[in-house]
Amino acid sequence: MPHPATRTTLVRGGTVVTAEAVFRADVLIRDGIVAAVGDGADWAADDTIDAGGALLLPGGVDAHTHLEYPIDGFTTRTADDFTSGTVAAAHGGTTTVIDFVKKEPDRTLYETFLRRREDARARCVVDFGLHAIVPPRDQQPEIKDDLLRLLDEGVSSWKFFMAYPGTQMVDDAQLLADMTLAAEHGALPMVHAENGHLVAHETRRLVDAGHVAEHHHHAAHPHAAEAEAVHRALTLAEAAGSPLFVVHVSSARAADELARARAAGRPAWGETCPQYLVAAYEDYAGLGERAAGWICSPPIRERANQDALWTHLAAGGLSTVGTDHAGFCLGQPPDLPPQKLREPGWFPGTPNGVPGVEERLALLYHHGVAAGRLALSRFVEITATRPAKLFGLHPRKGTIAAGADADLVVWDPDAHHVLSADTAHSRPDYSLYEGMEVTGRAVHVLSRGDLVVSEGTLLGRPGRGRYLHRTTTARST
Repeated sequence: MPHPATRTTLVRGGTVVTAEAVFRADVLIRDGIVAAVGDGADWAADDTIDAGGALLLPGGVDAHTHLEYPIDGFTTRTADDFTSGTVAAAHGGTTTVIDFVKKEPDRTLYETFLRRREDARARCVVDFGLHAIVPPRDQQPEIKDDLLRLLDEGVSSWKFFMAYPGTQMVDDAQLLADMTLAAEHGALPMVHAENGHLVAHETRRLVDAGHVAEHHHHAAHPHAAEAEAVHRALTLAEAAGSPLFVVHVSSARAADELARARAAGRPAWGETCPQYLVAAYEDYAGLGERAAGWICSPPIRERANQDALWTHLAAGGLSTVGTDHAGFCLGQPPDLPPQKLREPGWFPGTPNGVPGVEERLALLYHHGVAAGRLALSRFVEITATRPAKLFGLHPRKGTIAAGADADLVVWDPDAHHVLSADTAHSRPDYSLYEGMEVTGRAVHVLSRGDLVVSEGTLLGRPGRGRYLHRTTTARST
């Protein structure tokens, strides 16, 4: 049987940006893999992409998305499915997403994983991995065998909720036991770090006082709830001999806890998100019911909190930027279950989550690199290289080097565009960043050598995304 013909692409004239260096180079791609990086004056290829004047970035790795994700006892789900969510990711320059497996009521965690992986394979436009959400013991008493089977399937990260008592929260005994199991087998524990009992207490206090409008969600999630939970998770991880990854850090006080641990050499990393760096409580405090669109947990905090997050991000106290993309609609499309305004004027009933998978790189470039807060290489590290390393994808993903997957973004550093829900590609009908003009944009996006987006036109098809079997290799700090 004849072998398929080798296909080559030459990306010529760009400035390559990696986590270590910025340099002028051409990139030769052969059968979806980077074949060479260097002076390609004498190279020939079937196709050529002109990157003159542009930056060549590794495709973004968003290690925190929630696509067609069920919440609130499976009574609703996020608006984006695996197709619309990964289409939006591709348009923004993200070529890898890592989503989550949440145990379905009538299935084990492992059975849920098998079904969800096949659903994603059928619909993703870019490559994807999956994290496991570890349920409380009362939902699946015997979980160890499932977690180890998931490791064999390349699910090398396990998420634990320290919030939402009675539904998703695990207690300290389970955290300690499962962190110890993770340490023994090379998995990376992830935590949603909020003290669930404190949040529940503050919520009851606000409800009793009649403070139930959407913007009061912010007051129900104090900085102390997040900082305490981060400190406790770090303490338990140290006792278990385990690494730790803290998702969606929103509070400067919580970031301080991580920075101290990292300064002491602890294998601990924190992720923050664009909504915490760019949006603020002041943006939605006066919006009435529409403030539901800004509700997520931990909350989008005060503008005065942002500078410390940027400082930690630049200095290494925080290590990655994901999106926690969990977009809902403010309106009610007929094909979706109840969305943001299912209980107007009642913040405890508002689904948690905000969109952002498409805007991530543009926001980080404009407010980080162009504003002088982040060096170019640091921008690449926090959006691609470090998440790829932490979650067992490097050196396949997150870098531009011979042998890596040819996930490349031709990035115009001077392009100006305005962010709007009207021009975005995900399903939510609003944007946290409506009307914001930003500098920097993905012009061409390649996923394993395939041009999936070019000049704003989608070329990739649903189902071309591959499931990524992730390793449990040692992780450096």
